[in-house]
Amino acid sequence: MTYNPSTGTWTKAPNMSVARAYATATPLPDGRVLIAGGYDAQIRPLASSQFFNPTSSTWTTGPTLTHGRFRQSAVLLKGGGVLVVGGADQENPDRLLSSAELFDPATARWLGAGTIGTPRAQFTLTALADGRALLAGGLGADGSTILRSTVLYDPAKNEWSQGPDLASARTSHAAGVLTDGRVLVSGGADQAGRLASSELFDPTTNSWSATGALATARSNHLAISLPNGHVLVAGGSGSRDALASSELYDPSAKGMPAAPRSPAGPGRWQLAATKPIPIDSYTGSAQLLSDGRVLLVPKYGNADFQVYDPKSDAWSTPFSRKVPPCNTCTIGSPSPPEFLAAPLGNGKVFLLTVDPQRAIAAKTEVIDLKTGTATLVTSPGKIGQSRLELLPDGRIWVTALQQLDRHALLYNVTTDHWTTTSNVPLGLAESGADMQTVTAIPGGRVLVVGSRKAMVYDPASGGWTDAGSFPSAWSQFSATGLASGDVLVAGGTMLTGTTPEGAPIFAVNSQTMLWERTTGQVRPGQSMPVGLYYHSAALLGDGRVLLAGGSDAVGMHTSADPVTRAEIYDPVARSWSLAASLPVARYQAIAVPLNDGRVFLVGGSGMWLGALLPSEGQPSLIFTPQP
Repeated sequence: MTYNPSTGTWTKAPNMSVARAYATATPLPDGRVLIAGGYDAQIRPLASSQFFNPTSSTWTTGPTLTHGRFRQSAVLLKGGGVLVVGGADQENPDRLLSSAELFDPATARWLGAGTIGTPRAQFTLTALADGRALLAGGLGADGSTILRSTVLYDPAKNEWSQGPDLASARTSHAAGVLTDGRVLVSGGADQAGRLASSELFDPTTNSWSATGALATARSNHLAISLPNGHVLVAGGSGSRDALASSELYDPSAKGMPAAPRSPAGPGRWQLAATKPIPIDSYTGSAQLLSDGRVLLVPKYGNADFQVYDPKSDAWSTPFSRKVPPCNTCTIGSPSPPEFLAAPLGNGKVFLLTVDPQRAIAAKTEVIDLKTGTATLVTSPGKIGQSRLELLPDGRIWVTALQQLDRHALLYNVTTDHWTTTSNVPLGLAESGADMQTVTAIPGGRVLVVGSRKAMVYDPASGGWTDAGSFPSAWSQFSATGLASGDVLVAGGTMLTGTTPEGAPIFAVNSQTMLWERTTGQVRPGQSMPVGLYYHSAALLGDGRVLLAGGSDAVGMHTSADPVTRAEIYDPVARSWSLAASLPVARYQAIAVPLNDGRVFLVGGSGMWLGALLPSEGQPSLIFTPQP
């Protein structure tokens, strides 16, 4: 369709000769528009191009690109040529291109325009007043490396050369040209979150300088150069939702630099080796082994048991098994078999293969990680999706996950014997009030905290004792056993109401609750400085509690970004303080205290940068506390 600004109306235009997505559209000096590349309905890269003539409202065939591509960038150069750079010629996985092409209006042909070097995506491509083009930042071909490097294209030499680095690595940023020829680069994102900072490139000196920051950190936004010399920045992605706001950049005004992204306290984080087999963000459990290594057990998918050695900063996979095939399974019903696993604390793992339909008895095995062997043990019978917990006495507690199914079983690893135990109370096994956390407490018991109440379960007697309730539905919190025997329940989200359509409204909760062993009840504790949910929690060697990462906002339509914030709770002083910020944002990770006093953070999801899934390629982290 074409838009007439004089009348403010849209008019239907004729169709292109071929349907295409992720193509580029570039206005030409003669008024025509050049459409190039993209992919067709079968997601095949297109090398064709077309011209649209707005005067006659007609399409004509253009020259063929030297290489079919989609998601490329294109810009009109000062001399009238159109420079097309990068893109991809394959999807899932993307195969990025480093080549460039130049449309020559004099010959109406595409010519090779060199290569930008290492392939990248989500960069900005800007035409300079001196005829060159600036390519800045972006995302590396590995899908996780944020780039600060730039390259410059010289049409006179038809070649690319290295440009000066940006001050801040960024991807999904925006660029606009000022009337004096400088280029404003604003916003974007990196592994720590959205960016508010901005930079100016001066083509006369080939250098970058800092300038005023955006009021709102954003990425994937638009930047439009206006006739009055200002630059309009509009929309984009914020830390919790898409943005409707816009901002104006005035080059004559004195702007403020970007504020520190996250206040930091004592301690030190360092990157550790990335686990060799990516698993989803819902990492099942991690356990410190007697030799100081860490065992990681997935919650879903294949039974890939991975072990991290903090001494060598290396991973190994002593046991791996794929989910059994299900040739009759389709979307919906029946569901394929699933693995359920729980570490036993002795270098072995308890593994169940269950049928979600409960038509076939579960297969039960004990996996020896030293030898990689599996030993069949007694089956519990026909059980479906369940929750496994290692109790303080070494037994496995199996509770059903199906709604309103409150049955529970105990498995004794030593005797290879299953017994039934008391049902999970209704207050912990009903819609909207399920079990959230299970934490060991003195006396061989466990504190079970649900969405609306807390209870104590005694495996020896099978008895349940009420431990208090909450005023509103509470979820996504952490529960950490303290050296005193008490339990700190912190953060999470709470139900605050409903929308007119009846959808629940949640808010981040900074409140804490403390279960006291002396009273057996929960009571309000000291509130957190900033509420977090989906965070990680670990007991430090000196008795304090580290809370790291998570999210500090709830998105209305999309998931809020993870954060780098870390806080420490001192149970003696009953106070909170800041800890060093994580080097990368992370939520839904697991924190494991190591024998040397450090904390190992693994799994979870990072920033969604548009390439890899947020749970893929995430490095593990190690925190060294400072008293």
